[in-house]
Amino acid sequence: MPDISDARENFSTVNVTLTTTSETVIISSGVATVTRPVVRALVLAFAQLTTGAGTTGVTKRIRRGTLTTDTLIGEANDEPVKAVAGSTEEFYIMVAETLTDLVEVQYSLTLSQTAATGNGTALQAGILVLIL
Repeated sequence: MPDISDARENFSTVNVTLTTTSETVIISSGVATVTRPVVRALVLAFAQLTTGAGTTGVTKRIRRGTLTTDTLIGEANDEPVKAVAGSTEEFYIMVAETLTDLVEVQYSLTLSQTAATGNGTALQAGILVLIL
């Protein structure tokens, strides 16, 4: 089993508005230190979201960096909502990647609503990054 060489976490209860169907950064990790030439990064994140009017699904993404234009890690798949639009649901995601020749790394959880005609609100979120 690999050793954990660094761990960064962040948790927030500050509301974040998702403007209709725009991809929005919900939470970012702290900057993790990479101490070897090749490591694995494991990222776990969740968000509690009150969906906006008309929302039929939510796309969760992990990005390396703090912007919606940064590198996507893993896939971005639409997950159908389980309750009517305007309800509060939890969304989870886990990804891993191999990092080569980096000194530090930071990750963000982003969400976007599908078919939304109203804004959504992320009520709380958390992210955990393990460098293995």
